[in-house]
Amino acid sequence: MTLFFDDFETLGQYHDFWAHVLFNAPDRFTSFDDTPVNQKETLAAAFNALRSGFRFAERKIPDTRKLGIMRELIEMSYEAYVAGDSKTGAHALQECEGMIWKSRIRSVKYAVAAELRAFGKLETYAHVKVSPYPFEGTEDDLTPHMITLYTAAKQRCLDKFCEREDFKPFILLLDIQGIIQEHQSRSWKSSKTQIQSLATNSQILGFVRTEICLSGISGVLIHDIEVISSSRVSIRSRVSDYVCKSPPHFHFDATTVLQQHG
Repeated sequence: MTLFFDDFETLGQYHDFWAHVLFNAPDRFTSFDDTPVNQKETLAAAFNALRSGFRFAERKIPDTRKLGIMRELIEMSYEAYVAGDSKTGAHALQECEGMIWKSRIRSVKYAVAAELRAFGKLETYAHVKVSPYPFEGTEDDLTPHMITLYTAAKQRCLDKFCEREDFKPFILLLDIQGIIQEHQSRSWKSSKTQIQSLATNSQILGFVRTEICLSGISGVLIHDIEVISSSRVSIRSRVSDYVCKSPPHFHFDATTVLQQHG
């Protein structure tokens, strides 16, 4: 059975689907009625939808060369998944994701090869030193400060899930005394500026931003954690009907918000 993905009406819907692909590729796709899923066909259909929905990226980004690189990243991701290299598939797709949605921005790695594939020479990334990130780790790779933030975020989610409340993104800060505080702001852009200021003034050790990207009746729970003098980790797990349905995945990368302190 092939699942069909299409009819995105907004950039937000496109991003929710992008997160769905990241979490389920290459062979964890499910159907709404629990009928068997042909994973190979569904992966191909999912990437066709990513290509079709790319019109939203084209409306947002005026740089045609950058768009060419991004399209190549999508193709590199699909090729890697088909070849059985799930880590490269996920990381190339996440790097492209960050080029569209700044809250997901990653250090440049696969885009260098993508530019060479697309244009035959480097221009945009001619002077980029390829980062060792990203890599997929485990909970054992978390630092003590990361564990503190992750534990607090998980408990907050558990409380919300038990109450069966509508889930809203939240940000928790870890202050220099090791105390968790909730951060509130008008927007993520404003929050980043405030968090950077708090870190510069040695008032916080790090933060976690938690959200759910929805896809149909299920979603992907995402904890993005950054602490000073360490890498960034994005922890993702599937949720459905207020229950976590899968073990978390730990994606480590260079910091973005606190990068000047890393």
